[in-house]
Amino acid sequence: MTTPYPIELVDVTSTFGEGARQVTALRDVSMFLRPGELIAVMGPSGSGKSTLLNVAGLLLKPTSGRVLVGGVDTANLPARKSAELRRTELGFVFQDFNLVPTLTVGENVALPLELDGLPRAQGLELADAALAEVGLEGLGTRFPEEISGGQAQRVAIARALIGSRQVVLADEPTGALDTATSAQIMGVLRQRVDAGAAGMLVTHEPRFAAYADRVLMMRDGELTGQEAAR
Repeated sequence: MTTPYPIELVDVTSTFGEGARQVTALRDVSMFLRPGELIAVMGPSGSGKSTLLNVAGLLLKPTSGRVLVGGVDTANLPARKSAELRRTELGFVFQDFNLVPTLTVGENVALPLELDGLPRAQGLELADAALAEVGLEGLGTRFPEEISGGQAQRVAIARALIGSRQVVLADEPTGALDTATSAQIMGVLRQRVDAGAAGMLVTHEPRFAAYADRVLMMRDGELTGQEAAR
């Protein structure tokens, strides 16, 4: 029996607006993501890269087509079930980190687990282990304003993959960082994928795309490049 892909898109189209103002952000896109694989998605601004990531991460419903997470077709899932699947299976890393400033680093990392009902103490213990894995051991009690941008991005990666989640979706995660720190972040992301996670990276930098196993190019809402589909 074939194991379902962590993420699979089948003939996905995404449109915005109506009539003469309608824009097609994704056009009949099919792609998949394997465990232990990092895909880089590249293309010019407005090509549909971020829309692809948001659709794959269940943040945006497609106009047509299917999005499967671990083999589960999400098309007709109730909003609550979709949110639960997103919270338990998918992790997001954004350029601006999206850390909660009033929570400590450890509390930020543990937040998805607490939302799932895990006791706070247990969540913080797991958060400490996740922070150690990205090289931030002992920083759990600091607040986001007390750490560097590179450290904040590593906190975001730890939060993205804490618990049972094995998919990380990263939208330009190095855009606000210097060259050396960006290389560190990509190294951490690559490590997590090599350990079995599935990763999708949106980037405009060829040097960061070089960390990926496959590179997909987007133009005018269509995917081209290495193995865009099966």
